[in-house]
This record gives sequence, structure tokens and C-alpha cells, in this order.
Amino acid sequence: MEYTIKAFTMERLKIRKENPVRSNILLMLADAVKSVTIEERRPETEADFKKAAMKMYQETQNTIAEYKKGGAATDELEAELKVIEEFLPKMLSAEEMEAKAKAVIDGMPEADRVLKNIMPKLKEIEGFDMKQAKTIVEKLTK
Repeated sequence: MEYTIKAFTMERLKIRKENPVRSNILLMLADAVKSVTIEERRPETEADFKKAAMKMYQETQNTIAEYKKGGAATDELEAELKVIEEFLPKMLSAEEMEAKAKAVIDGMPEADRVLKNIMPKLKEIEGFDMKQAKTIVEKLTK
């Protein structure tokens, strides 16, 4: 499937009756990307959809955790999570992240090899888990 607002809308209209959960997810993703691209006055990219999917995934996981604390049913939310997973970027393994971080660090002048200069470059790498980035960078720069 093409990652454009138009493609998501067309897909949503085709499946809205037989798969309402997926239809709702497509609508929410398209709306999230549309608001970002309008605000920044630029066309949408596949990265925008993946970033929106990551945010939705995390929010839905948090909601499920809250529902479980309260003893509420989470079946519908878990079904949504399965649909959102299709749009998430492929996450890198620990070894791949370390190799990419090493390549970024090695490509920088010695004086610039500090956390504040390295982190923005790592953030640009698709699938790089920024929660583990600081640990990896500290390990490689010692």
C-alpha cells in the first residue's frame, strides 16, 4: 500500500464495512499526518505515517495498561494494536543499532563526538530505538 493520505482514504472507503477497525486506524493515521503536513506546509512522506503509527501504538499500549488496572475489557484496543503494527517501522536489532551508531560516530571529527551532536544523527535512522541510544553511544565513546 502506498503511504499517502489519498491512498489511505481510498483504502478506508473500500473496507469500512467489512473491517471497521482497520478503517478507523487508517482514518486516524491519515488525520495525524494531514495535520502535521498542513502545519509544516509540506507533502506527506512515508516517515510521517510511521511516526504517527509509533505514537498511536504507544498511546494505545498506555490505554490498555490503564484499562487493565481498572479491570475493563481491552479486546477492541488489542485489535487496534494489531492493525497499527502493520504500519510501524521495522526496528533494528541491538547489534544493528550498535553498528549504525559506530558508523555515525566514526564519521564525525574527534572534537564533535559528544552526545548532543550524535543523538540527532541517530534519530534520523529509521528503526533506531532512541530509548537505547544514550547507552549505546556512551558505550562506544568511552
